Amino acid sequence: MSLHAVPTRSRLRAGFFVSLLCLTTSLDATAAIVLGQLDGRILDRETGDGIAGALLHLQSATDPDRQLEFRSRAEGLFSIAELPAGTWQLNVAAFGYNALHRLIDIYADTTRLDLYLKAQPLLIDEVIVHARRDNNKEHTAAFVETLLLSEELGPNAPIAEVLDAATGVNIRRSGGLGSFSTVSIRGSTNEQVQIFLDGVPLNRATGGGVDIGTLPVGGIESVQIYRGAVPARFGGNSIGGVVHLRSRKTPARTKAHLHAGSGSYNTRNLSASIGGPARGWQYLVLLDHSASDNDFRFWDDNGTEYNASDDGWARRRNSDFRALRGLIKIGRPWKTGRFELHSILDQSYKGIPGIGNNQSLHTRFDTRRTITEATLFGPLAKLGAGYRIKAYRALQRDEYRDRLGEVGIGTQHSRNTTHSFGLRGELNAIGPSQSLLTGFVAARHEHFVPLDLLRAQSRFLNSRRIGVAYGAELEKSLWAGRLVFNGGTQFELLDDRLFDRTTFTRDDALSGKDNRQHLRGFRLGGRLTLGGGWHLQGHRGHYQRAPSFFELFGDKGAVIGNAGLVSESGDNWDCGLVYRRRSGARTGLVLAEVAYYDNRVENLIRFVQNSQQVSRPHNIGESALRGVETRLQARLVSLAQINSSYVYQRAENRAPYSFEYGNDLPNAPRHRLNSRIALHANHSSIFYAFSHESRHFLDRANLRSVPERTVHNLGGDSKLPYDMALSWEVGNLTNNQVADLWGYPLPGRTYSLSLRYEFAHNTPI
Repeated sequence: MSLHAVPTRSRLRAGFFVSLLCLTTSLDATAAIVLGQLDGRILDRETGDGIAGALLHLQSATDPDRQLEFRSRAEGLFSIAELPAGTWQLNVAAFGYNALHRLIDIYADTTRLDLYLKAQPLLIDEVIVHARRDNNKEHTAAFVETLLLSEELGPNAPIAEVLDAATGVNIRRSGGLGSFSTVSIRGSTNEQVQIFLDGVPLNRATGGGVDIGTLPVGGIESVQIYRGAVPARFGGNSIGGVVHLRSRKTPARTKAHLHAGSGSYNTRNLSASIGGPARGWQYLVLLDHSASDNDFRFWDDNGTEYNASDDGWARRRNSDFRALRGLIKIGRPWKTGRFELHSILDQSYKGIPGIGNNQSLHTRFDTRRTITEATLFGPLAKLGAGYRIKAYRALQRDEYRDRLGEVGIGTQHSRNTTHSFGLRGELNAIGPSQSLLTGFVAARHEHFVPLDLLRAQSRFLNSRRIGVAYGAELEKSLWAGRLVFNGGTQFELLDDRLFDRTTFTRDDALSGKDNRQHLRGFRLGGRLTLGGGWHLQGHRGHYQRAPSFFELFGDKGAVIGNAGLVSESGDNWDCGLVYRRRSGARTGLVLAEVAYYDNRVENLIRFVQNSQQVSRPHNIGESALRGVETRLQARLVSLAQINSSYVYQRAENRAPYSFEYGNDLPNAPRHRLNSRIALHANHSSIFYAFSHESRHFLDRANLRSVPERTVHNLGGDSKLPYDMALSWEVGNLTNNQVADLWGYPLPGRTYSLSLRYEFAHNTPI
């Protein structure tokens, strides 16, 4: 019988049973999938604090293709509903913590699970990051100030101007743009301040301080100024403090930058950069050129300070400069860490104009500096530690030409070369009860080769310094991080030696020309969180500085060396109250700081004249540097911001000479006030900056003074179409005629205008 012959009722009955069978099978299959829910928190093992943003990855043990990912919310909470029951592989990863791997069983009801992660230190770009702390520098006892060039004074402001706006910092210049400029922190000498570029020391054993006027701004992203306590990663043995210049990072997206600027006295600047990802690497290439004639007018007393009848306007001569900087930086992940390599080339050519009316016309000073650095850093997960290994090579060549004897004593033409090599290792480990232990060891070799191009048989000798430094630092937290203690110690072994020339006998060459020293230092500090953004902090430390080659061995005539010099030693302490708003309101107080410091320096090295044209350095005694520093940042309204600082310091000379004891140290004004108000509206901004500095003295007897000075600046920035921006500034609005280091005149009113273009590709690495 065919199917079509079956009665209609029978066919309906058969269809009903087939449908019922299919429905029953479907219900049985659905019932087999049991759904549950997973709730819990991700917590810090030591503090119990929740960890937000942790990544949780789930993979089914029976079906590897079934995977889920989600992140923890505020306070470390997480929840996932409708999760099929069964066994799952759970992997948890959070920045700054060891990864966690665990098998879990999900049932038909809600599964509750609290997961505890162990923190580990990560060394990232000279900063120790703790996942349980949102900002490491808020937990240090050091008074540190970070200046972003793009936010403070514009992306192409000279380094000297950026530092001059910092609290407790004085910049001393010998003229206009590109001139010899040195840094003083809390009344220290320039020799007592350490300058670093991406962790590489720029201070040379030859001495004289670091000339920041030869540092083009191109490629510098930020500047950190440490006053008082110095972190272990810098060696910690700095009497005055540390200035750390940090270059721009390799971008995660393709970015290009072009800047062109012009200003008074034929000042011009041109820079270009490009960076981004390429075949697993990140790179940055930058080229920066700046130049100026610096032929500004100044009021000339004609060398007769007390006779005003012959005073008049004069134009600065032989004060031009040119500078070129190149930066190449590459980096890529390496296993669990990161490898970075970068090289910097700085070249500057400038004239030495002389002091006041005694202007030179032909004296020149050229500098060429190359720094190559390789860094490897990352975590050691099995040890719960982090590491950083750094190796660097630096070469600096200076050429000084004064063939007519316009500036120095006699005719001179010298070419000095300094080679530096260094290796440094650092290890950080988190111990019990929120303690962080940092240990470091570093070695460096510096070779100084002077060359007199006028006199082949000169008294200049090759010199070398070998240094080995090691130390440790411990940070301990109590009361759930409300109280933090820092303590550290460091040791440095120095071996200085001169190699003789054939013009000297063996005995004469070796007599007093070797010098070995063992330097020691320590620091203790603490920070107490009072609540509401307020912190009480303080520090106590002991530091030493070894004499430079210039002080130990002198030069070819004007300075006689003193191989019997001993190291300067400083005993410093400070304390203060700091307020820092974490987040929240758009207006109100952002940062407030008041600090008192007392620094005593013993065996102070000063030059004492033996005759009219010859001087010799001596350990002459003690100095007392005391002062009060205040700093304020606030938003008056949503579009207005004010930054202000005031410093009172008393830099007292306590040398055992009646004509010096109790006097102010040279180049140390007692009062200094800086204020900056910025207004932002739509895509434009305008700022007004005010700087006042009281009178200070040029000599130890306080007979030659530099009058007080007040400088007003006005500038602004506007965004233009096509990712362009226009910046302008009028410096020294009132055309105030001021002088600086040793009476060198500084420019009056200046004008500058610059145009920037930035391009960014939207595709990340």
